[in-house]
Amino acid sequence: MTSHESAPRRLDALGSNRASDPCPTPKVSIRASLRDAWKLAIPYFVTRDASGLRIGRLDLSRVQERWIAGALLGLVLALNVAQVGVSVLVNQWNGRFFNALQVKSLPAFTTELGIFSILATIFVILAAYELYITQLLVLRWRTWMTNRLLERWTNGPIHYRLRLRGDEADNPDQRIAEDVQQFASGTLAIGVQLFSSALSLVAFAGVLWGLSAGFPLRIFNFELSSIPGYLVWLALAYAIAGTALAHWIGRPLATLDAVRQRREADFRFGLVRLRENAEPVAMLGGETVERNELRSRYSLVYENTMALLKRRKMLTWFTAGYQQFSVVAPFLLLSPAYFAGNLGLGVLTQTSGALGSVQDNLSIFVGLYTTIADYSAVVSRLAGFDRSLALVAKASDTGVTRRATMKSGIRITDLVVNQVCGKPLLSVPSLEARPGDHLLLTGPSGIGKTTLLRALAGSWPHASGTFEMAPGCRIMLMPQQPYIPWGTLNAALAYPRSAPICPEATKRYLQSAGLGHLIERLHEIAPWHRILSIGEAQRLSLVRAMLASPDVLFLDEATSAVDESTEQQLYALLSSALPAAIVVSVGHRANLQGLHDRYFAVARDAAGTPELQERQCETSRSLARISTMPS
Repeated sequence: MTSHESAPRRLDALGSNRASDPCPTPKVSIRASLRDAWKLAIPYFVTRDASGLRIGRLDLSRVQERWIAGALLGLVLALNVAQVGVSVLVNQWNGRFFNALQVKSLPAFTTELGIFSILATIFVILAAYELYITQLLVLRWRTWMTNRLLERWTNGPIHYRLRLRGDEADNPDQRIAEDVQQFASGTLAIGVQLFSSALSLVAFAGVLWGLSAGFPLRIFNFELSSIPGYLVWLALAYAIAGTALAHWIGRPLATLDAVRQRREADFRFGLVRLRENAEPVAMLGGETVERNELRSRYSLVYENTMALLKRRKMLTWFTAGYQQFSVVAPFLLLSPAYFAGNLGLGVLTQTSGALGSVQDNLSIFVGLYTTIADYSAVVSRLAGFDRSLALVAKASDTGVTRRATMKSGIRITDLVVNQVCGKPLLSVPSLEARPGDHLLLTGPSGIGKTTLLRALAGSWPHASGTFEMAPGCRIMLMPQQPYIPWGTLNAALAYPRSAPICPEATKRYLQSAGLGHLIERLHEIAPWHRILSIGEAQRLSLVRAMLASPDVLFLDEATSAVDESTEQQLYALLSSALPAAIVVSVGHRANLQGLHDRYFAVARDAAGTPELQERQCETSRSLARISTMPS
């Protein structure tokens, strides 16, 4: 047994818990992919977006992108037409050149060499400019599609809601970063090649049709020359047979390639996940488990790649043999007439060249089958992502009904938060808060408190009810796991705004939150999400909220990583910095009741559904303020 053969056995032994494919990829149909490709391509060529193009001193920035795209595509096609024209001239040159060789005419030989030099120079120039303009069109197309998908993906909470769907919305980063580029380049490459082949087919089929009547050809005592254009029909029959066999052999490739992309992405995700969670894995000593899991994921990649290799080997056996036989097939067909003296060397060369060209152009799908299969997989993934974006955007208005009908404060009425499957998770019959109120929500873990905040913030669509607020009310939600973007601390504190923040307030709040040691590093670019501890990151997020000054602030266990004394100081700082803000906190610590005005707990209603109910608390922020007032 060779080392290559034993590799998968070692892999399975080390990763005994084989990963099952979490999202089996549906079968990819080339016909359906071509329809999807048309739907994906058309928007670019009809868009009314401004081009933003400048060429030297020429300002085309206000010209619509569709005109630039149409002009570039027209140039590519025109250059292909010119190249086909040059190819026809070269075919005619072949006849004259080899006739000159046959009759040993030096003047004619010299003249034809000069003509060929001119034709070759023209062809090289046309090919170079076609490549440049094609790549320029691919770049502009990719840029437009990338911007369009980024805008749709990051339109409100769509990127978050997309995660709830799964299925066709997997790995959006790969769809945008890789598939868009492959789609644009693949569409142009295949489309231009098909156009060029069709044009060349028409041109050379006419040449071959005329040449068919130039000499007789008999097979099995049947005179083929009695059939008008018989050489064209022979080439057509040969190409149809080859295309049918190539399709039969290579049909599974599109589905296999789609599976490969998904499994490769799952394997990369596992690697990134280990890198991002290196500290807890190291603290728990979970390296063996992680290694086995990664090997198990890779085993799926290995299996799929082996299936692809076997299928491509089969297709290559056929296509390579088909193409090699196609080189000599015209000579085998025409050689009897040549040796019988019915045609000269020049006519033989010209006819075989025309026959070979017609044959190649009719057999275009044989040579392109692997490329088309890979392209179909790209289109299938991109179209699935596009459909998921459309469905999520269409459903973006579902969820809690938000109304700007209050003069101040907020009111929640008949709110029901559901699971993704539609089963009720948590209900809020009625809740009202005035500016400056601090509310605490408590209950068992997993009961739906965090999901309630998501529904109120507008990111959870599986909910119903009414959320009333004042016009222009600014809402901010601080999750338990703080998000610190890459860049400077100043940018992290301003996030998600890009406007500069007040330096004095920033330094004051950082100092009060126990982060004074970071003041001198506000303009330092660093991976702060790795440098800061979770407690520091939570304090930094609260400083961000103070600087943003929202009207309603939702805190989802946003102080769970700090001690109770620091937690009390942070809430006091919030009250001072945001005296008119409504603060709604989710938490489990008993001391939180003394930091809020009102306290709500989750209990079950008569139907058994968890319901948020207001409770009396012995210690609260309001009682504390009353007890400290002078008599």
